[in-house]
Amino acid sequence: MSADVRALIDRIATALGPEATPERVERVARAVLDARAPTAPARAPALAPRSPDGPATGATRVVVTAYGQDQPGVLAAITAELSASGANILDVSQKVLQGYFTVVLVADLSEGTDLGAVRDVLTSRGEAMGARVLLQHEELFQAMHRP
Repeated sequence: MSADVRALIDRIATALGPEATPERVERVARAVLDARAPTAPARAPALAPRSPDGPATGATRVVVTAYGQDQPGVLAAITAELSASGANILDVSQKVLQGYFTVVLVADLSEGTDLGAVRDVLTSRGEAMGARVLLQHEELFQAMHRP
């Protein structure tokens, strides 16, 4: 992540104070970046090739988190929507504890995939199942959750 983007995220988080949830910071950062480059495409830019542990050439790495009351088919619904968007699921962790589940999933989205559209579909599908589903660009997720 560039130093400029990290500085922007830090400034937004500081300005929002205790209301600085990852979703709010991402919304504000997206609005700032969109305002700076109004002709920029609506999707997240494809990343350059990385090491074998990074995204495939032209892919955008995302982190999907979900939580809610456990019920059959939650993970299947999330992965089905990602598959329909052409995502390559790289890693999944799921935990169920006393009737509640959490899922953390890492995936590569193909170049040209509309990150916002995939996010909207996952959010909507999760809400229909009584779950909260969040999709974030990997770099934003890392910036928001660094020690």
